[in-house]
Amino acid sequence: MKPSFKNNLPPISGKLKLAGLTILLIFIAMLIANPFAVNDQGYRSVVQGITGEEFVRFEPGLYYAGFFSKTTRYADVVTVQVEREEKKKSDISYFSLPIRCQFADGTYANQVGYSVKWKLPNNEERMLAIHKDYREQTRLAASLADYSKECANYSFQLMDSERHYSGGKSELAEAFKYQLRHGQYIIDQREVVRVDSASGESIRAYENKPRVNNDGTFILAKSDVQQYDIEPNFVAITLVDYESVVDEKLKAKVEQSTREAIAKQELVTAQQEALTAEMRGRQKVAEVKATEEAAKIEAEIRAQAQTAVSKEQALQAKFQAEKALAEGKAAAEVARLKVSAGLSPREKAQFEKETRIGVAAELAKVAMPQIVIGGGDGGAQANPMDALGVNMLMQVMDRMEKQQ
Repeated sequence: MKPSFKNNLPPISGKLKLAGLTILLIFIAMLIANPFAVNDQGYRSVVQGITGEEFVRFEPGLYYAGFFSKTTRYADVVTVQVEREEKKKSDISYFSLPIRCQFADGTYANQVGYSVKWKLPNNEERMLAIHKDYREQTRLAASLADYSKECANYSFQLMDSERHYSGGKSELAEAFKYQLRHGQYIIDQREVVRVDSASGESIRAYENKPRVNNDGTFILAKSDVQQYDIEPNFVAITLVDYESVVDEKLKAKVEQSTREAIAKQELVTAQQEALTAEMRGRQKVAEVKATEEAAKIEAEIRAQAQTAVSKEQALQAKFQAEKALAEGKAAAEVARLKVSAGLSPREKAQFEKETRIGVAAELAKVAMPQIVIGGGDGGAQANPMDALGVNMLMQVMDRMEKQQ
């Protein structure tokens, strides 16, 4: 049988029970009135002590907040997102569905979405002022969302829908960002007459312009954003969905632009083809001209060459004629001398025979020119026999016959 120790324990006195209860109550009180707190990375904490004194903890980590203090946490960056439900992000401070904005021409963007990240100041005085006015981050985010909405509406009023879809998106985004950072425009409206790009008709419209000072700077309406040094460090317009009338107008403008582009391209093509045809014509004329000029030059060169050959042949013929004439004269002179010396009739006949044969032989040696050059003042043709001097030989023979 095992010994029992249950009855051997000394009884707990009332004092010990009271002491234990007191310790437990103190522990519970310390848990409730924990003087320590932890600030997470990416947040700042506004701490209010039991005396009402407040301070801001910006650095992450454990810190002493004081007994029975109240801590309110704010994100360093408060994100406002206005978008379609399927685009909602999980790490935002405020979310709402797209808003409706009106352009300067009276048309609407049925859905406008944007995202703005607001950076809270790292200044304790400014942060305490924000906490005093809003008391919690939810209210602050809602106020920043309202201010963002107003700036978006003012930005859309600065241009008409046609200007926006024709390249004014960056201008609209810049106006939106400028107002978020510096304050809202004070807009002045004036009536203008402009030409509709689709119909070509002159229409009256209203043009909105931000009011400016004498030095050209904008006159702005300040808000709590500028007062508390809250800065938009990221701004993006993520959605602009036009109403149907704007879409139809845009479609008409696109079709017109397409027709104009096609017409311009056809004009350029026609001009290019005309220029090409003109250049080809000039090239053909130049080729024909060059061919004719080359033929002319070739003919001139051939004519000059033939003229030179003719002159050379004429000179040769003249030389042969003069040679034959000289030889004929010499033979005739010999014959005359022999006759004068008293030749016998037989010798005389034989000499005349030989003389005639010699003259005939010399005449046979004379080369007739292949080309005879005509001339003279009267345009009459020259006698070839005169050109060669053959006539002189014939005269010699006639004189010989007369002498007989």
